Amino acid sequence: MDFETKKIRTKPSISATEGKRIKINLPVLITITIILILGVGIAKAVSSIDMSIILKIAGSDLKEDSYGHTNFLLLGSGGVNHDGGTLTDTMIVASLDNETKTVTMLSIPRDLWIKDNIVGNSKINEIYINAKTHYEKQNKVPPKTEDPISNQQAIEHLRTKIEEILGIPIHYYASVNFDAFTDLVDAIGGVDIFVEKSIYDPLYPKGETTDYEIFSMQKGLQHLDGKTALKYARSRETTSDFDRSKRQQQIIMAIKESALKANVLFSKEKIENILGIINSNITTNITIEEILTLGSIAKDYSKDSIVTRLIHDDPARCGGFLYTPERSYYGGAFVLIPAGGFDIVHKYADLIFGFTGIAKENAKIQILNGTPRAGVAGETKQILQRFCFDMTRFGNAETKNITQTTHYYKIHLNEKGEKLNSRPLALDFLKKLIPGKEVEGIPQTYIDLGYTESDIIIELGTDYTNSKNYMEDPFYSLPMVAPTPTTPTTNASK
Repeated sequence: MDFETKKIRTKPSISATEGKRIKINLPVLITITIILILGVGIAKAVSSIDMSIILKIAGSDLKEDSYGHTNFLLLGSGGVNHDGGTLTDTMIVASLDNETKTVTMLSIPRDLWIKDNIVGNSKINEIYINAKTHYEKQNKVPPKTEDPISNQQAIEHLRTKIEEILGIPIHYYASVNFDAFTDLVDAIGGVDIFVEKSIYDPLYPKGETTDYEIFSMQKGLQHLDGKTALKYARSRETTSDFDRSKRQQQIIMAIKESALKANVLFSKEKIENILGIINSNITTNITIEEILTLGSIAKDYSKDSIVTRLIHDDPARCGGFLYTPERSYYGGAFVLIPAGGFDIVHKYADLIFGFTGIAKENAKIQILNGTPRAGVAGETKQILQRFCFDMTRFGNAETKNITQTTHYYKIHLNEKGEKLNSRPLALDFLKKLIPGKEVEGIPQTYIDLGYTESDIIIELGTDYTNSKNYMEDPFYSLPMVAPTPTTPTTNASK
């Protein structure tokens, strides 16, 4: 038998006034805290009644996509008093699945290059300010005048671009700035952060000047005040933009934990201070009724409910769909563009936002090539790794004349030897990527070869490798010019 397999190494707008839109400028990290304080905080403080029921009655239904999920765009910028303050420093899409009680967060890299026929091509972190300038001119706004309408149009413009990038609807947004971030963190008594590796940044922007200062932090558990937390969230000189994205997601959870401490929830002074920050510093399209609904369900979500994902330029890791093209095509700037175009980014977004149970399942997958076409198993393995699947082995199937692709999955038994419902959730998405039939149980031939660690074995046939569905690894032939998102939103709102 021509069997050969390779084992894969494990690599190390909330306003107190009903019906009004809220003018806000507070960092992205505050948004989740607001929901928790107004919802869970009140419910915990009044433990003698089921406050969640009252909040639900007073609230209104949340918008949902075709999966029944609610999607938020969380934006953070430096503000006029910070270096690069007009740029959108943080962009996180958060999707709430109220059925599985999961929140999935995806950080959008600020260097992602976007084509825009209205406000001009640029990095995505420049889209908002370019759109704001465009709409201020269109609306004939006098110089040095803040126009709420132009500001809202600019945020809506950015929201539309991110919908095109990911192929999902964005129902709500909250735009916040870092001027208020320090006040909020201080108002809740600071945050506790476990620093995974020491940070040394000699080029951290110094206040409102053009100078720099040293920012350093030792590895280990640290208690941070507002100013230090902001530096921790923004620093990237000696780490990557993707490291910074992970730190920002980490701070979201730390703020949530601090906000839910009893000494915050029961302090009238602290609550009033936080509400004051909110009312003057956030721009959002979330209504007060929708906030009440969020509050009614927020108590069901824990730290373990959060799944964080990145999209970046390491093709060997989960989310590695981007690469850096030749800088001369972009005026010498460092930019990121998707290998294979935005269609594959749409598929990635569909996986992480639409199939939320797969991340917790963590099924182990093996790929076997049953066709004469060489390299198919290795190529497919590389692609599935980027979709965050745990790939155990890849190699050749029993024969090379398999015509029909098959997804085999392992049978699990209980202590009595009775068959359990072993079907992995991952099959639902895998069969969208790689169409084929589904079979319960691993063939004895493969069990005899020791292929027992995999939950799923995908045996590739010519019906897949010779079809238009076959996914060639786009990193084998990279274009130098950024693609344009052309596919309409694939996950429409209800």
